[in-house]
Amino acid sequence: MKGLDLWLLVADSKGVNVWCAAGAEEFNTRSVVSAVKTSGIATLVDRRSLILPPLGAPGICAKDVREETGWSIHWGPVRMKDIPRYLKQGCRRDENMKRATYNWKERLDTGMGSLFPFYFVGALCFLIFARDLFLPYLVVGAATFLFFMLACPYLPGKRGLTKVIILECVLGLALVITEVWHIPSSFSLRSYLIIAMVSLLIYGTELGGLASTLPSDLDPFMAKLGIGALGNVCWAGTIRTDLLLGRRLLTFYKDRCIGCRSCVEVCPQGVWEMAEDRRAVFAHPESCTACRGCLVQCQGEAISAEPNTTHTAAA
Repeated sequence: MKGLDLWLLVADSKGVNVWCAAGAEEFNTRSVVSAVKTSGIATLVDRRSLILPPLGAPGICAKDVREETGWSIHWGPVRMKDIPRYLKQGCRRDENMKRATYNWKERLDTGMGSLFPFYFVGALCFLIFARDLFLPYLVVGAATFLFFMLACPYLPGKRGLTKVIILECVLGLALVITEVWHIPSSFSLRSYLIIAMVSLLIYGTELGGLASTLPSDLDPFMAKLGIGALGNVCWAGTIRTDLLLGRRLLTFYKDRCIGCRSCVEVCPQGVWEMAEDRRAVFAHPESCTACRGCLVQCQGEAISAEPNTTHTAAA
């Protein structure tokens, strides 16, 4: 960034955004330590201070990075555009810098980057197997994507799949009406509705894995199907999936808290707050997306993912 007195150190995230890469442990402590040690940055600067992206907290343990490199660690703002103001404020973040958002620009950006391949595969299938519906698919699929991404925050539910189910019910009702009332050109209309319903299901199921403000639907769904992993992406048996499925509970032991503030600093949803006694408070558990950032960063081992014995008994 122009006019800033700093060096940009690039760590390998396997070509994936920080949030998703850290969640899959592709962007991790080793990535950062390796970047520091192999870049030769220590010979170029006098200060030993790293500003890390807070959405990388689920994969990067600040304590381990500090111990292995000797550099001090600061959690910067969630958005890169806030770095100039962050530095101007003496490396201090206000609340807006700490919180993840998912505005319409961010929704379209992540959607285009991650969901477009599904749209492309669908277009290819229609081109080969149902050419007469190819152009309708292009129009209906694109319109469905734009509508869902723009309307997402205003739809009921905390999860992408919940929001989609509501829309699916509406479209399903419209589908039944076209069939029962024998609406003219109902074949074409039914085709368009089915295309929209399938597209919505794909977009909504994956949305939680893309947005740092929503818990993932895909991870627990795949785990329930018995699909443990695909390539280097694991679903079954991970702490995150167990938390989302209720098999584990995020548990806070206040007597172990040493007041390191790590949980408050890395949580993108403001789940944690600091009390007057300088210890953390698990203030808003309903906002937790099971990202594991607080688990990884807690220096006093006050936060853990304990087995849910009630869930086990019920199962």
